[in-house]
Amino acid sequence: MLISRGERPARAVSQVEAEPLPFLALGDAPPLVPGMDCHARAGAPCTGIVLVGAVEPAALADALDAAPDPAVPIVDLGGNRVLRSDYTGDPSDAALATGLHERFAPILHRLDAIPFRAAREDRAELTILRLAYSRHTAIEATFDPTSRSLIEYPLLGRTSMHRARLEGLATLDLLRRQHFTRTHLCIRCDSARLHAFEACPGCGSADLFEASIVHHYRCGWQEPEPCFVQDSALVCPKCRRELRHYGVDYDKPGTVMVCRGCNQANSEPAVCFACLDCMHVMPAREARTLDWYHYELTEEGLQALREGRIPRFNFGAHLSGHPRAFALRDFRLLARECVRVARRYKRPFAIGTLSFSNASTLRQDHGLTKADQGFRRALDTIVEALRDSDFIGAEGGQSIFIGFPETTEKDARMILDRLSGRVKEVTGLPIALAVAVAGENADDLLLEDDRP
Repeated sequence: MLISRGERPARAVSQVEAEPLPFLALGDAPPLVPGMDCHARAGAPCTGIVLVGAVEPAALADALDAAPDPAVPIVDLGGNRVLRSDYTGDPSDAALATGLHERFAPILHRLDAIPFRAAREDRAELTILRLAYSRHTAIEATFDPTSRSLIEYPLLGRTSMHRARLEGLATLDLLRRQHFTRTHLCIRCDSARLHAFEACPGCGSADLFEASIVHHYRCGWQEPEPCFVQDSALVCPKCRRELRHYGVDYDKPGTVMVCRGCNQANSEPAVCFACLDCMHVMPAREARTLDWYHYELTEEGLQALREGRIPRFNFGAHLSGHPRAFALRDFRLLARECVRVARRYKRPFAIGTLSFSNASTLRQDHGLTKADQGFRRALDTIVEALRDSDFIGAEGGQSIFIGFPETTEKDARMILDRLSGRVKEVTGLPIALAVAVAGENADDLLLEDDRP
């Protein structure tokens, strides 16, 4: 089967453009698919990628990285469930050619309408936007019990980097969020595959049973029913009288959970999580939460796709991966704890902010590419200057926060002033950095909304 990428109404195409392109075949099976030309070379233009047999995720990633258009359609004929694909089938299916044509033709038409171009640093993010545009669909999250994160995005395929990139694009208003669910993460290995169970607050056992509370009218004694049972009768453990008639001698005003291990009764058992990956057991209150979203392409995202570049620089996404860098919400949690410890032990601690106050002017006067490259160099310079004890947090493309343990407000301001001068030297741009420092009143910089 041949699908022409020359099926483009409303404009003339040359004979070369109208020539159908071959598929790139990947996998451990021979590329013998009836009606399909599977002789494209890696890195050359192709109609799409066909997965014949089992394919390693790294092999597909390498092929897409080398492809002129990383959003080309993919047909999976080898049962590669975790990989991104637009069509799954059996190579022996007589209706394969028809199904592929119906599925691929509109995708190829939309890909041709906006040719792909991207700088290397923007390629992954623009590919996400391009997939949403060319498939004319939202990037929807789904539950996947085989994934450690429990949530995956089938349109994008499985990789741990997708959520950070999606959130970065949403922060830039290139994607619009719609809440999907919230997961809880193991504090030891960050897996979201957790088994929830009720446990005894005393001994931690899950061997609980529900028992009625018995209230003896005459002496006022109340305890779980098993404490009253003697043989086949109910006997008050306090006054030793037998309870014969319900509603006359006693009543049952409620129920409690009783532990078979230690016999402790509790109206509200503790909720615990057991990690299915590392087997760690923890109270539910200790688990970190993570919100997941569906994402829709916005007009700003479509414009970025047409221009072939991400229009605004995301500080948080660039800092991701640095050992002392945190998402802004995590930074605030860590900083609040540092403030608490500093006050308790009367130790110095300071928080500073560096705000790129003329970011919009720089982009307008020097162009998006040069300005954003300057922001990248500025952030790298700031991170390299941090001490081992310092930590940093940022979101969006305007300000960064730095925590300075064992540092006075005065010393922190001197450090930030020196950094401001160094940033201007390195970037070669008239970057205006507004500096703010808080010491004893560091809470003032931590009152912002913690939502992502």
